[in-house]
Amino acid sequence: MNEHFKLSQILKLVTPTIFMMCFLSLYTMVDGTFVSKFVNTNALSAINIAFPYVNFILGISIMLSMGGCALVMKKLGEGKEDEAKKDFSLIIAFAFIFSILLSIVSLIFIDELLNLLQAKGTLYEYAKDYLFYMIIFATPNILKSIVEQFLIATNKSTTALILTLFGGILNIVLDYVFIVIFGWGIKGAAIATGLGYAIPTIIGLSFFIKKSNILHFTLPSKDFKVILNSCYNGSSEMVTQLSSGIVTFLFNVAMLKYIGEDGVASITIVLYIQFLVTAVFLGYSMGISPKISYFYGNKDENMTKDIIYFSLKFIAIVSIIIYVFILLFSPILVSFFTKKGTEVFNITINGLKLFSFSFLIVGFNIFTSAMFTAFSNGKISAIISFLKTLVFESGFIILLPLIIGATGIWFAVPIAELFAILICFYFFKKYKNIYKY
Repeated sequence: MNEHFKLSQILKLVTPTIFMMCFLSLYTMVDGTFVSKFVNTNALSAINIAFPYVNFILGISIMLSMGGCALVMKKLGEGKEDEAKKDFSLIIAFAFIFSILLSIVSLIFIDELLNLLQAKGTLYEYAKDYLFYMIIFATPNILKSIVEQFLIATNKSTTALILTLFGGILNIVLDYVFIVIFGWGIKGAAIATGLGYAIPTIIGLSFFIKKSNILHFTLPSKDFKVILNSCYNGSSEMVTQLSSGIVTFLFNVAMLKYIGEDGVASITIVLYIQFLVTAVFLGYSMGISPKISYFYGNKDENMTKDIIYFSLKFIAIVSIIIYVFILLFSPILVSFFTKKGTEVFNITINGLKLFSFSFLIVGFNIFTSAMFTAFSNGKISAIISFLKTLVFESGFIILLPLIIGATGIWFAVPIAELFAILICFYFFKKYKNIYKY
């Protein structure tokens, strides 16, 4: 863990997590492709209707994984190995118990949830079928990100990647079996996704049974402040996911008002593409954050500084490559979800050209938020996430269409990202001398 990384070694470190997150987003996109092609675009829209709840589940997982991992790795850096193992065990135990309770409550109030998500008419039954099985698989969904993050932190990023690849391939195969062969429709997509989470999670947990690992299961800590601190430190990631759910909800409402159900299908496709793009930067941040936490805890200022400034250069280059790629190949990407020449295809192509400006900026905002989480400064990380999503994105989705019509919906996220990067730059400068980067 004390190894001083060269640039090539940093790339070797983060490449598995980037591929892991990209593949995770890809097989989520495959779900959408199967549903759109073999059910209909209304079913695809229904997935987007249910997505705020799925984002909530993912938010809990990422909050505990990023926030808890930063605290545990900081303690390892300080030489407190026994405390780190007990805290790790408590985080896993809490996630398991909480997720079961959440599933029970969600199933009891599933109809109320659907009404809250504005599932109406033909979309209601599709959304209910999808949401029911996503609730059933909430426990592995929550544990998956936590297990992966701790595997990455303990230098098993390749293992985490293999598990994600296995889960993704399993999901794709089961999508074909359940949707195309068995004819289960949107229900089949949800079950395939759930099993794609569950089996790799069980395998991943087994790695922490071995006492030869840096982290392994032991008697959990009795200090519940560990959970509170993990939630607080990872609150920005939770805010991001909750906000994504709210933003998705607002997009759905705006599209239904200004364009109709075809608009909901179009924004669903664009958000799938955005998910893939942000996965690159999220994967990089997940791979590098534990090292920032470790070297910060170890008081290695030079290594911390080198990692951060290399990260900024890496993100700048990749952002430009992604933006150009999206502009050149957007017709091919969109055609995976809907046929060329259809109204949904035309709306999506035109919207994506405007929306894709955000891809030039989003990586810096993701990394800056993750960097402050790695420094155990959940407050600043949460402020960045809160302002970017709940304030800027939500505000512009509501405001811009009133001024320039439906076009304003597509501009909402790029303008929000632009405002957010100004906030990130302010905090980056303010805390530069405090964290010595």
